Amino acid sequence: MMRTKISVLAFLVALVLATSLYTIEAQKVHVVGGSLGWIVPPGGPIAYSTWASLQTFSTGDILEFNFNTGEQDLARVTKEAFDACNATSPLSLQTTGPANYTLSSPGDYYFISTFDRHCFLGQKLAINVPQGSSSSAGPSSSPQPPPPAGTPSTSRTPLTYVVGDDLGWIVPPGGPIAYRTWAYDKTFFTGDILLFNFTTGQQDVARVTKEAFDACNSANPISLQTNGPASYTLSSPGEYYFISTLERHCFLGQKLVINVTQSSPSSSSPASPRPSPTPVTSRAPITYVVGDKLGWIVPPGGPIAYRTWAYDKIFAVGDTLVFNFENGTQDVVEVTKSAYGSCDTSNPIRIITTSPARITLTSAGEHFFTSTYSRHCFLGQKLNINVTDLGTGTGSPSIAEPPSDGSFSPVEGPDVAPAPFSSATRHPAALGFFVSLLAIAFASLSVF
Repeated sequence: MMRTKISVLAFLVALVLATSLYTIEAQKVHVVGGSLGWIVPPGGPIAYSTWASLQTFSTGDILEFNFNTGEQDLARVTKEAFDACNATSPLSLQTTGPANYTLSSPGDYYFISTFDRHCFLGQKLAINVPQGSSSSAGPSSSPQPPPPAGTPSTSRTPLTYVVGDDLGWIVPPGGPIAYRTWAYDKTFFTGDILLFNFTTGQQDVARVTKEAFDACNSANPISLQTNGPASYTLSSPGEYYFISTLERHCFLGQKLVINVTQSSPSSSSPASPRPSPTPVTSRAPITYVVGDKLGWIVPPGGPIAYRTWAYDKIFAVGDTLVFNFENGTQDVVEVTKSAYGSCDTSNPIRIITTSPARITLTSAGEHFFTSTYSRHCFLGQKLNINVTDLGTGTGSPSIAEPPSDGSFSPVEGPDVAPAPFSSATRHPAALGFFVSLLAIAFASLSVF
């Protein structure tokens, strides 16, 4: 009899532990838009499509929509209603912010605002939860946070970062998400240099305190540079906050926050060779839809849109790129690196004018794509990828490979990185559920 009781108890405790661990791990909270919140985005729908492309959604995850009650709302709708911005018969509607939505099953989810013209102006989000996905399925493949400021790191020579890359230092069309996206996969060290490219008289750059950054207050900057391009040396570890002092530029998203890690004392010596990339095993060819739902257009947020789309993908020989566009309004050309840099499409390697345009990647190395339509390339309709030959190991894993330690710069306070990438959020309710089941397990002994 005693042995039976012990066996039953062991079984129930094991069941409780397994169930509770699943409950605790299965829920990851995604803050929609990061610190942008749930608003009419300045740059149109690219803001939320860019944010979503950086996430991995699983069944049981939670979407958190941050908005002020009375100023916004949240409706889940069908795909047809999403495409037409029709909010007359929503599947669900939440009017109190912040609003949480649990992704209870795999499939496509479509969200919009029902407020007048908000959806048409870009306040809409479409995501996909893969079949059979679960946050508890295994360790997260997302980048892990870097060491806190002041932690010694492997030495390397100082780097110069061009803020925003081709975008430069301007009021970004997509709002503050543009510079957050640019910064999040970079690791900054003391001695590195930030280069702000702007036209003298049209922009400036000020380093400010965190409080001034949050309030967009440029009255007492730590430093101010009015001549472009402006260089700033990161001389000490910690957080750095930069804004423009021109009227409303900061409020419209011209602001940058980064975290700087202390270099080791020998950082001025030649950098140690980076380890070779981990060999990638062979796989079946993959078809990539360029820009996903954005398609192949002049992106509202400039070239950062397609760089963001490409950065976390591994392209291999045999893969296919699909460019979706409206016939007669776009085309796609493959060009050389020099032609890509100057947006010269006079001698393309190939040109396709009919959509959908399918290009199979037949060789390893860099590939450059743009459009021949007037000024489309200059406005950001351009894509640069690196292709790996999985059979021979030539090429590198991605065009914008994250740092070798997998880290990214933390953005503390209101301007956080686009989403919680790390481990699942722990919920008190899960702990209570565990305690309740454990109590049931022990109480059940009385039956025997």
